[in-house]
Amino acid sequence: MLQPSTDRVRHGSRGPQAAGLPRAVQAGERAALIASQAEAEGCTDAAFPGLKFVRASRPTICPVLHALAPTLMVVGQGRTTARFDAYALEYDASRYAVVASDTAFEEAVTEADSASPYLAMSLQIPPDAIARVLLALADARAEPAAEPAAALVSDLEPPIEDAVVRLLRATRDPVERRVVAPLALEELVFRLLRSEAAAAVRSAVRRDRDADRIQAAMRFLRANVERPLSVEEVARHVAMSPSHFAHRFRAVARVSPMRYLKRLRLQHARTLLLSGLRASEVAQRAGYESASHFTRDFKRHFGAAPGDYAERFRRP
Repeated sequence: MLQPSTDRVRHGSRGPQAAGLPRAVQAGERAALIASQAEAEGCTDAAFPGLKFVRASRPTICPVLHALAPTLMVVGQGRTTARFDAYALEYDASRYAVVASDTAFEEAVTEADSASPYLAMSLQIPPDAIARVLLALADARAEPAAEPAAALVSDLEPPIEDAVVRLLRATRDPVERRVVAPLALEELVFRLLRSEAAAAVRSAVRRDRDADRIQAAMRFLRANVERPLSVEEVARHVAMSPSHFAHRFRAVARVSPMRYLKRLRLQHARTLLLSGLRASEVAQRAGYESASHFTRDFKRHFGAAPGDYAERFRRP
């Protein structure tokens, strides 16, 4: 497990809201929205990429988790503790946690029972969404003042809570999930980048002189996810040599171009599966030449075979 130093795991400052109860109406809706999608005990994938819900009817310790991208965690009800080696951050419905990219931790639910189960959501924030907002903020070349904390807990201030609630509302409806939820995600990233969690969120995207070209490459990969692509073709699209492009892509995005494309294809496959397509059709549309290779990658990434995964969302 990652062993962060004491200055890499910290609490955010407590603002005025922390002294009292969170806003009752918004907090109640947040809890209800999480409860409506966290119907099963344990962890449940949502239809929106990167979003998961958790329900626990008793105190429990989850397996070691690995945040592959900056991860926002918001509690709807109950209390939990994120443990980083010998350090721990405790939070409840009045606060939120952000775990930096490439960080291992253990989650321990400390307050839950059958009458009032622990309810929470976690959202892995896509690096390209972060890069897009940073560029819009003209912050793509800004270097952080120091190494970001491995995790941060801070007050759930109204702007962030509002964006979370809008995202949760949008994920319940197929049309809103496709059109409105990405806008809500972008607003949420914007809010987090203007909060104490900014450094942890930025940890997924390294800012340098090539950030704008790498962002253009990410857009190109996303737009062409269904067809065969090579590093050479993408490098030509952004006017870089293949070797320099591959090196700079990894430096900026913290992942190789082909691994990033693989993640895009699996998320695209997930969307196609939930739209009703058969696994064999999805494999082809997601750029896989072999259905068995697709099934193996999908199961490794999502924890279930494509057919079984889709069946979860068809059940009433």
